Amino acid sequence: MNNLGQRIKELRKKNDLTQEKLADYLGVTYQSVSKWETGVTMPDLALIMPLARLLHVTTDELLGGKSEETDARRTEYDKRCEFSWNYNVEENYRIALQAVSEYPGDYKYLTWLALMESCVAANQKRKEDPALPPSSELIERSIFHNNRVIEECKESEIRETAIWNTMITYVENDRREEALKCAQLFPDKRRVTRNEALKLCLQGEEKITHQQNMSLDALRKFCLSLSDIYYFAEKREAHAMAALDIEEAVLKTVFPDGNYGSFHGNLYCAYEKRAEFELFDGNYDKAVEYLCVMMDHAKKVYGLEVVRYTCGVFDRISARLSKQYLPIPYIKIGKNDIAKPFLEQIKDSLMKDDLYASLRDREDFKKLFI
Repeated sequence: MNNLGQRIKELRKKNDLTQEKLADYLGVTYQSVSKWETGVTMPDLALIMPLARLLHVTTDELLGGKSEETDARRTEYDKRCEFSWNYNVEENYRIALQAVSEYPGDYKYLTWLALMESCVAANQKRKEDPALPPSSELIERSIFHNNRVIEECKESEIRETAIWNTMITYVENDRREEALKCAQLFPDKRRVTRNEALKLCLQGEEKITHQQNMSLDALRKFCLSLSDIYYFAEKREAHAMAALDIEEAVLKTVFPDGNYGSFHGNLYCAYEKRAEFELFDGNYDKAVEYLCVMMDHAKKVYGLEVVRYTCGVFDRISARLSKQYLPIPYIKIGKNDIAKPFLEQIKDSLMKDDLYASLRDREDFKKLFI
């Protein structure tokens, strides 16, 4: 008993945890932790695994044995955490809860849980599931968990993800003043990036390919900034139409051969918005025309496995895409079933969204599903 208590004490200090903080993570009193460390009592069996993970050791190491070979459970959690959008939101929320319970000191998992809480809250606003907490409770939980990461996590990437997610949660719930406070937490300047450093060190073909990749990334960010202008516009306005026209003009200039690669996803969003504006104005013929173009871009981006750009400025770039994680700027969380293939999601949206109700008896609209 004394050996285990001494081990807990050493690992707690190594991880810069007080008895109070360790107790808080595990849901026990700090007096319990003190009794473990002095050998008066031992942790409950149910706490051994969370305690080991919180102290960043295996259960064998905590109990004095040898390191475990692998942790298949952690591998599955990491996969779901990294590719959250590939999974059903409610299911992923429950698994994130489990991951945080088993790995209470892992800020990456806590950020993942906070994101899932926000997403489930959005779903609950549309159609409440009595088996899940209400939207208002989930929103506050998400903010609480993100704030814990912001205050305690020393890894800048995880911390900034938590700041971003908190800010978006505030914005989506019309809490603008709190969102602005989050925005102020982002660093104004960064040190030189890895890409900028590599640009100075590489030579020949490697340098050209690297510069092309940097330019491609800059183009993605520019197009996303334009789509931010038009995608959330509620009606046809000059600034929204200008953003649509500029994005398309830029892409046609950069890709004169029409091989847009992953940017078919951007054009899919652009023509979805053009069709929406036409519907608002009662121009149904034009709306269906734009929906046809939208579907064409959707089919092309969904059919991609490897992007090989053939335009001059990106002629050295080849990238593999995942059909499960398409380069679409916006996903309608809670509106479409993201577990379905992307083309099925589009068809569901066209058939279920009230926006398209006025088109459903038209033959040219029905042809979109062929």
